[in-house]
Amino acid sequence: MKALIEDFGKQLKEALEIGANASFKKHEQNFENIMACGLGGSGIGANLVRDLIGSELKVPLIVNKNYHIPGFVNEKTFVLINSYSGNTEETLEALAKAEDKGAVINCITSGGKLAEIAAEKNYNIIKIPGGNPP
Repeated sequence: MKALIEDFGKQLKEALEIGANASFKKHEQNFENIMACGLGGSGIGANLVRDLIGSELKVPLIVNKNYHIPGFVNEKTFVLINSYSGNTEETLEALAKAEDKGAVINCITSGGKLAEIAAEKNYNIIKIPGGNPP
């Protein structure tokens, strides 16, 4: 754990590089809201984004950390599914419910079932390195 903390700056640099090199398909519609789904370490990034730039966003950003999703989620919702392992039960269930509502799905994971679903359904995905705590 000490080494992870000491390497935090290196991890941030690597994260910025991964983000800069990601190639998301552009979505043409205007989104009415954003929902980020993720538990624990996988969800904390969305909390940080909301807290740091939430007042600048033109649409609401909610962070969802359970099996259920809000009733307003629809085809005009940009959904970001975050699961470091790719196998978080609650997050995968939220993904299935967002799909049922026609939301636009985007994923961040190191692998697991989420990576399989993203590949199968051609969702935008950012693959992150595995082998560390989320």
